[in-house]
Amino acid sequence: MDDEDIATGRRRAEAAHWFARLKTLPVSEGTLKEFFAWRREKQNADAFEEAERFWTEAGKAGNSPSILRAVTEAAARGRSRRRFRPALLIPAMAVLAAAVTAGIHYMSLAGSTFQTEPGAQRTVALDDGSRLRLNTDTSLRVRYGASQRELVLERGEALFNVAHDAARPFIVAAGDATVTALGTQFDVAHWGGRISVTLVEGRITIVAPDGSAFQLRPGEQWRWPPENRRVQPVSVGNAVAWTQGRIVFDNRTLGDAIAEVNRYGGKPIILDAPAMAGKRISGTFEAGDKQSFIKAVTAFLPLRQAAGGSADIRLVANDEQQEKISVP
Repeated sequence: MDDEDIATGRRRAEAAHWFARLKTLPVSEGTLKEFFAWRREKQNADAFEEAERFWTEAGKAGNSPSILRAVTEAAARGRSRRRFRPALLIPAMAVLAAAVTAGIHYMSLAGSTFQTEPGAQRTVALDDGSRLRLNTDTSLRVRYGASQRELVLERGEALFNVAHDAARPFIVAAGDATVTALGTQFDVAHWGGRISVTLVEGRITIVAPDGSAFQLRPGEQWRWPPENRRVQPVSVGNAVAWTQGRIVFDNRTLGDAIAEVNRYGGKPIILDAPAMAGKRISGTFEAGDKQSFIKAVTAFLPLRQAAGGSADIRLVANDEQQEKISVP
């Protein structure tokens, strides 16, 4: 057996170990942090998916404590050796296979992808009772397994209303960050490498891309990359106003505000005055109503809408207004 086979076998044994460990409550914050660190390696993630697929597809199996205990013990023995011994993988996978004869049924939602176009929103009801509200230009993958409910927010924003299931944590991945909950409501936004998580109610644990972990209280928001503070209090109503068709800016930079307005489709707004991008604005606007946004911005900042242009809307410096208005 060559080194590649040995490494593959070791990863499968580790995956079986993690599968069982995550099914054995309680699951501590430290355990989740360790698991996510292990799973960041693509080959480990593939091995875990293989173990979970084996469990769900081979027997639609579930929560037998004796089966889980045997899987844990078999995988732990394999993990304790520095060199992988193929025989150790057999008990772990055989115990998974034993679920076939146990007659335990488990419903799996695997490989489903939900998307919205720019300017559109969508509500998705999942089979476990959880509900998702997808914002504009969003792509979300859902993969439910026997040990956890995993969702990947590839881009966009979603409000998650999570049905309680103590045996299966609800995990949302956004970039290299993960959010773990059991039953709660929270919002996750993932736009171009920037991530924010806002807790509406309940409790969640966040593992940041750098491995640090945070627990949020209702009314708190976590951001990556961090600005002044990673966790700060916010208005929950403002954070989820998009579900009511509104966009609320509270001391946001003009550059960020324009990027958010553009996500709702239509002609893109182009800021041809780079010096203004960092100026702060506040206000409430109807999603998709760019003209109201432009009217407000040009009224309070030394900007004007350039004439012409059929492909986009350009905002340029208004030199005349600049002389009259002092912008902080």
